[in-house]
Amino acid sequence: MTEPQDPKGSEGAERPQVGSVGEEALKLFGALADLARQQGADAGGSLAGLADQASSLAHEVNDHIATGSAECKYCPVCRVVHAVRETSPEVRTHLLTAATSLLQAAAGVLETVPPPDHGGPQRGPEVERIDLDDTDDGPADPPADPTADPQADR
Repeated sequence: MTEPQDPKGSEGAERPQVGSVGEEALKLFGALADLARQQGADAGGSLAGLADQASSLAHEVNDHIATGSAECKYCPVCRVVHAVRETSPEVRTHLLTAATSLLQAAAGVLETVPPPDHGGPQRGPEVERIDLDDTDDGPADPPADPTADPQADR
């Protein structure tokens, strides 16, 4: 693949290496795990404290995802978050409705059990037995003599 052009035109500037999608996702999840570990010690023991902590973490994570930095131009998670942020509320509502309908249709298909097939003729066994043993006294054709000359019969 070719490298994307630098918008500022700085050919000599050192750019950080971008890894594969898996590597970048691993970096993202590592950063989120570190953030959760740092903030997890502050979480309160009550359910309300946990809810408040989760809410504040969600706002903090929102500030760190799809920030428009150079890394976010290549991160697939950041690209999806950016695309969702840029869509209008009407489009989001329509996509949510369509996704809900699709999931309900898929659940309906998976819940449907096909009726047993009793209407057609009964089928015989799927495998036919073929007897490979000769029941005759001898073979039907004598084996050919490998030393015989094929031109001698003519």
